[in-house]
Amino acid sequence: MEMVMEEVMTNSSSTSEKIDSVGGRLRMWRHSNMLRLVDLAELIGVSQGSLSDLENDKSLPSAGTLTGLCVRTDLNIYWLLTGTGPIIIKDRKVEVDTSNDAAFMQMMQDKDLRKTVNRLVEVYKRGTASQKAMLKGFLSGVELDVSG
Repeated sequence: MEMVMEEVMTNSSSTSEKIDSVGGRLRMWRHSNMLRLVDLAELIGVSQGSLSDLENDKSLPSAGTLTGLCVRTDLNIYWLLTGTGPIIIKDRKVEVDTSNDAAFMQMMQDKDLRKTVNRLVEVYKRGTASQKAMLKGFLSGVELDVSG
């Protein structure tokens, strides 16, 4: 892929002229990955029109577009926005599961639960190794059997 990227940057004057923009960098990356606009739009969950506007520098990427690119591709978002750093992130180990987000948000409406979760997070962030081990042990001991 790096060879393709070098060819795109060397052989296309219009691409190299637009490399100074977010849209130009996105287009260059998409072409180097041989992705059609419609395929990338579907992959990251945005409309083809909004992706086209982005590539033509008529708009800036929304949070949803950046999230889709970050979660579903190897594109380095920092490079996309600034033009510096590596173009791709090779060993991205981020896995995002949003299937329970709505249920979590509903549960967090409970004031007592929200207070307890915040306390747990604070202990985990700022607590000692012993406190963190106790939290993990407690949670291991109270895990529910969700298979049955």
